[in-house]
Amino acid sequence: MVSNASPFATFNAKRMTAVEVAQSFVPPRAFRAIAGGDHCYLTGPRGSGKTTLLRMLQGESLMAWSGKEAEQYRANIDYSAIFLPTDELWASQTSERNAAAAFALQLLYAFVETMQYRSSETDAFGNPVHLPVNLSHDAEVHVARRCSEVWALERPVSSLAGLLDALDVALADIDSQALTSRIQGRASEAMRLLTIGIRLFNRAVDQPRQRWALLLDEMELSPAHIHHEVVSFVRGDPSLLTLKISMSPFDRYGHAFGVEGQPIPGHDFQTVYLSDQSRRDIHALTNGLWRESLKDRGFAYVPLSRALGRSSIDDLPSTQDGRDRFVANKLRTAQSQDREFAKWLRHRRIDVENLSGLSYNERSATIRKVFPLVVFREAILTYKQGRPVRRTRKKSLEPFTGATAVETALEGNPRWIKSAFSQMLDSYDNRGTYEFIPRGAQFDSLSALAARFEALLRVVPRRGMSTSMPVSELVDRIAVYFNRQNTGSFTPDPKNCFIVDEDTAPDVLDALILGLYAGAIVHVRDRRSPAILNDFRNQRFRLAYLLGVRDGREFPLRRGKDVRLSRILNDSVPPVWKKFEESQLGFDF
Repeated sequence: MVSNASPFATFNAKRMTAVEVAQSFVPPRAFRAIAGGDHCYLTGPRGSGKTTLLRMLQGESLMAWSGKEAEQYRANIDYSAIFLPTDELWASQTSERNAAAAFALQLLYAFVETMQYRSSETDAFGNPVHLPVNLSHDAEVHVARRCSEVWALERPVSSLAGLLDALDVALADIDSQALTSRIQGRASEAMRLLTIGIRLFNRAVDQPRQRWALLLDEMELSPAHIHHEVVSFVRGDPSLLTLKISMSPFDRYGHAFGVEGQPIPGHDFQTVYLSDQSRRDIHALTNGLWRESLKDRGFAYVPLSRALGRSSIDDLPSTQDGRDRFVANKLRTAQSQDREFAKWLRHRRIDVENLSGLSYNERSATIRKVFPLVVFREAILTYKQGRPVRRTRKKSLEPFTGATAVETALEGNPRWIKSAFSQMLDSYDNRGTYEFIPRGAQFDSLSALAARFEALLRVVPRRGMSTSMPVSELVDRIAVYFNRQNTGSFTPDPKNCFIVDEDTAPDVLDALILGLYAGAIVHVRDRRSPAILNDFRNQRFRLAYLLGVRDGREFPLRRGKDVRLSRILNDSVPPVWKKFEESQLGFDF
C-alpha cells in the first residue's frame, strides 16, 4: 500500500503540496515551451497535467524538484511566478462588477503571498527560495502602505501580512468595498493594479526590470468578461508580466481571438497541446512516471517493456522470415474462419503462404494495416459458419496488454498513468529474476480505470449548459458504433474517428464540450486545425482509447477512417444506463 505521505497518495495536483508536486514530477517535452518567457496558452483535458505544469513554475516547486533537469530549469526561469486557480466564486457573483472584484482580490492575494515567499530566507519546507530578495523593514512598510492605498483597501497597512488580512476582509464583503467601485467590473483594471504592485515591489528590492509570470489555471471556469479582458492583456508589454493560461481543449470564447484588438494565436502567444500527443512523447512521459512509481514503492528500476512485456501486435520475431511466418499463421487462421476476410484476400490477390512476394505497398496494406485488426478481431470474436459472433468465454487480452498497448491506452494522461501503475504494482513481484506484471493484472487495472472514468462521465457537471444529451450517452453511442465497425463484417478500413458535420444537432455540441473537458473525446489535430478550438464544425475527433477496453464496447487503440457524427447518432440508439454509486469513482479524474 502507498503511505499517506507519498506523493502518489493523491493524483490531483490541486490537493498536493509543492514538495509533493515536485517529487512526483516528470517533465514532458511540452514543459520546455511552457517554462519559456513567452505568453503561453496551455490546453488539455482534466488529468492531463495542466495544473502540475503550472505549479512547477512556482518557486517552491522548482526548489523542491530534484530531477536531473531541475538545476537547468531553475537557472533558466528568470521570472517569479504567481499561481491563481480559477475560482467558481467569480462566476457565482450576482453581477460582473462583483465577479471582477472577486477576481481582483484573489489575484492580489496570490501576488502578496509571492512577495512574502521571495523575501523569506527559506520556504515553508526549509528549501532555499527561488529568486530571493532582501526586503528591509522600511521597504516592506512602504510597499504595504502604497499597495493598500492604490488597491483602495479600507485602511492602510504596514506589512505584507497586513495586506493579506485586509484582502481577506475585503473578499468577505465585496459589495461595500472601495476596490469594487474602483475597478467597475473590469478585470483589466485588476491586471493594472497587479502591475502597479509589481513595480512597487521591484523598486523596493532594487530590481526594477525583474520579470513576473501570472499562472492562471482552468480559465474555462471563468466568466466570459474576465476571460476576454485577461487574455487581451497578452497584447501588452510582456517584458514585466507574462501570462501562462491553462484551458480546456475547447474555448467557448475563442472566437474573439484576433478580433478588435484581441491577441492572435501563434503571434501574441504560443499554444501548447496536451491531448493527442505523439507516440514518442507518450512513451517518454509514461516510462518516466513508471520509474517514479517504482521508486515510490521502494522497488529497483525495471524497464516498463520488461515488466509489462511486449504487446502482441509488436511481439514479432526479429527476422523477416520469422515475422512473415508469424503473420501468415494469424492471417491463415482468420482466412479459414472469416468469410469476408477470405473474400478480401482473394480480391486483393494476396497469398498468405507467400508474403515475401508482396510489394512494399501490398505489405503495408496487410502486415502494417490489416494485421493489427486481425489480432483485435481474434481476441473479441469467434465465428459460426464464416460469420463473426462475440465470444461468450473470457476473451483474450492481447490487444490491450503489453507495454505499447498500455502506453497507448493511457495516452500520456498523468493522472491515469499514476492510477493504473498504482494498481498494477499491487500484483508486481520483483523478488526473483522473473519480474513481470501478469497480463490479467494489466487488463484489470485498465478496465477498473475505464469503469471509474465511465462513472465520472455520468456525473460531469453541465456548468449551465442546456444540452439535452448527457456526455455519457454521446460517448457510449459513439463507442458502440465503433465496436460494430470493428467486429461486424470484415472491412480493412473500419471507422474509428468522426467528423462533426453540419447535420449534427445543436444540442449535441454542449455534450462535445463536456466530453473534451473530461478527456473522453479527443481532438485529432492536423495542419488545418485552428490554433484554438472554438468551433466543432468539420473538425476531426476520436474517443479516448481507455474507453475502448470496456466490455461490449471494445475498439482498437488506433485511428481509422472518418465517419460523420450525425450518421453515428442516426444509426444508434440511446443506451439503457445501469444504476451506480458515486463511491465507484475512486478518485477525481
